[in-house]
Amino acid sequence: MTIILFIVVLLITVLVHEWGHYIAAKKSGMLVEEFGFGIPPRIWAKKIGETLYSINALPFGGFVKIAGENGLEDKTPVDKQFESKPWYKQSIVLVAGVVCNILLAILLFTISFSIGTPTVSDNGTPTVLHVSKDSPTDRVGIKIGDTIVSVSKYDKEISPINTENLKEAIGGSTDPLEITFAHNKEQKTVSIIPKTENGVTAIGIGVEKVSIEKSSVPKSFVKASQQTFFITKAIFKTVGQLLAGLFSKDKNSQDLIGPIGLATEIKNASNIGFGYLLAFTAMISVNLAVINILPFPALDGGRLIIVLLERITRRKFSKNVVGIIHATGFIILIGLMIFLSIGDIKGLF
Repeated sequence: MTIILFIVVLLITVLVHEWGHYIAAKKSGMLVEEFGFGIPPRIWAKKIGETLYSINALPFGGFVKIAGENGLEDKTPVDKQFESKPWYKQSIVLVAGVVCNILLAILLFTISFSIGTPTVSDNGTPTVLHVSKDSPTDRVGIKIGDTIVSVSKYDKEISPINTENLKEAIGGSTDPLEITFAHNKEQKTVSIIPKTENGVTAIGIGVEKVSIEKSSVPKSFVKASQQTFFITKAIFKTVGQLLAGLFSKDKNSQDLIGPIGLATEIKNASNIGFGYLLAFTAMISVNLAVINILPFPALDGGRLIIVLLERITRRKFSKNVVGIIHATGFIILIGLMIFLSIGDIKGLF
């Protein structure tokens, strides 16, 4: 189920992004040679009209291949090539994917807020929002999204049930807690012995009272727009901090996850509820938009910089040089994905 959810979420966010490039290129009179989901090698393809639609082996991205995007080609009429179009049409095609991801995020947030999204509330049900890997809580089988029915120590009930009260109840002691929780509507009672690590005694759980809150569609749209703006701003700030960390002793690579880690987070989001899964997908869409607009080779932002520099200098850069720049960027991105995936795999053991 986790793999299916992972592919569906990526399919939605990536295809919407690539559809933005596709429709903008079509409207600009460009020839779209291929519309692909995933990274080659190709496992399925069908040509409809002048465009080849393909599904590729690695479902971690997608692409739209436009004639002349890396320089004029002999086999295609000049007037249908990316390179022959005015700079503003080229720019529109390059940013169209990012715009579609932002619009998708607003749409998904709107639906999420309308149907009801989990919100921390005094009137809510104690719900598990975090479980540390290999913690006492993790070992007894409590999962994110489970609800806590009761917690007691020495037969004394702990109320209200939340992270702070649990910390206070533990109080540095390794005496067991009796926790009754519900998973898929089935109740189970377990005894959890706190673990002391680096001077901190805990059971590795985060619990808050959560309720489902709904809003009207107009209010949901306003909240969705605000949330999308807030997340976009926060991601840019985080990227800046990560880049700054590369040039200092403060390394933040542990804050990043790869495809495997993302699949785990999608599973956790689905455990909390469908509304939360929609909101999480919206956040992924915003992430995809921000990452792609960064001025890095092979990304939309890197290609946009080339287009704008050519407009400012009024001269075309060498096709070979531009090709090498983007190829190098692509290799670096693949290397980063592999590096993060290795980190994800290590985190599983």
